Amino acid sequence: MSAAPDKQALRAEFRRRRRTLPEAVRASETALTVQRCLELIARRGAGPVASYLAHDGELDLDALHRHLWGTGQVVHVPRVRAPGELAWHAIQAEDRLVAGAYGIREANAAGTPETTLPGDVLLLVPGLAFAHNGERLGQGGGFYDRLLARQGVVAVGVGFSCQRCDALPMEAHDRLVDGLILGGVLVRDPGARLQP
Repeated sequence: MSAAPDKQALRAEFRRRRRTLPEAVRASETALTVQRCLELIARRGAGPVASYLAHDGELDLDALHRHLWGTGQVVHVPRVRAPGELAWHAIQAEDRLVAGAYGIREANAAGTPETTLPGDVLLLVPGLAFAHNGERLGQGGGFYDRLLARQGVVAVGVGFSCQRCDALPMEAHDRLVDGLILGGVLVRDPGARLQP
């Protein structure tokens, strides 16, 4: 059996798990995850940070973004430029976000110029499922796999504890994440990769 049908079934299952997560668990794991992300960012030092804007039950990192903006830090956020292709914008406030493609909030392209994502960025990555060894199952559009293939990017997968699995079907274009935070637990430490 090919990996594609396996991935389709897994996507449906992990979407269901994420959508049916009790609200109290969602809130608790989100708060713990924000704290773990802040700890990794502090370990990283002054390096650039890029993050996603939650959609469809993803773990919401808005509290992290607001904290970073409150300290004057820029956060690079994505905007869908074309199928499978993201543009990035460095923003410093929530009012720079608008409703965009697929109903996902994104940077306001009219008010915030597109920028090149720094090569040494700490990238917080969403997904539907993750394995402890860094395997990641995304939505299927390949948006993040292209980024994870870039040299220098330190990618940290982020999700709820219900998104953890033992192993995932991987194809040639699939990329591992360097670190992994699930449900507020640092499951995979990026270690020396965090050093600028």
